[in-house]
Amino acid sequence: MIEEGLVLLIQAGLSGLTPAVPGGFAVQLPKDQITPDAPMAWTWRSILSEPSYYLDGQDGLTSWEVQFDCHGQTMAQAMTLARAIDGVLRGIYRGPLPDSDHTVVQSITRQEPFIDGFSDANRTYVRSLEYRIDYQQI
Repeated sequence: MIEEGLVLLIQAGLSGLTPAVPGGFAVQLPKDQITPDAPMAWTWRSILSEPSYYLDGQDGLTSWEVQFDCHGQTMAQAMTLARAIDGVLRGIYRGPLPDSDHTVVQSITRQEPFIDGFSDANRTYVRSLEYRIDYQQI
């Protein structure tokens, strides 16, 4: 699953940020995940998944648009986490992901400008990033 591989890739890239960064939650941050000991976390959600089609049928290449929400106790923490995730993903990574399906990433590009906000449910600041990931599952 590309989701599994993407979470593993990002977590490996964030290992130097701080050992207290939980992350990779699907869709919504669970309540009370942000604490003074773990001041940042991130979530992801699918926006669109569009396979390629040719006259012969569906091709193996798929474009997936995904949103990452970077949460922090302060806006500075949310921004730091967003910059770290962007450093792992934007235009740098190509090749197989560490997932069980051997997903091969062709390209990763950031789509929209980031969006800042506040999550009332978790009382956290949030910076959202969107990416388009072109991949093929072998």
